[in-house]
Amino acid sequence: MGESMTESDQDPRVTQLQQQQGLMTQALVAALEGRWQGAGSVEAFLYALDPSLQGQLTPDPPVLST
Repeated sequence: MGESMTESDQDPRVTQLQQQQGLMTQALVAALEGRWQGAGSVEAFLYALDPSLQGQLTPDPPVLST
């Protein structure tokens, strides 16, 4: 039988991709919930994915009219 890999045995690239996927998922949830700026926002998760974006993003939340 094959041995199962523990988290410490896992390829670091796979771990990094899993973390990035988690951040992207959280960013999408934040967008759906209308959290564009501030803690736990789309902007914050994008900065976590790529810190070089700091100061380069200008979130423009959609405006709904009735």
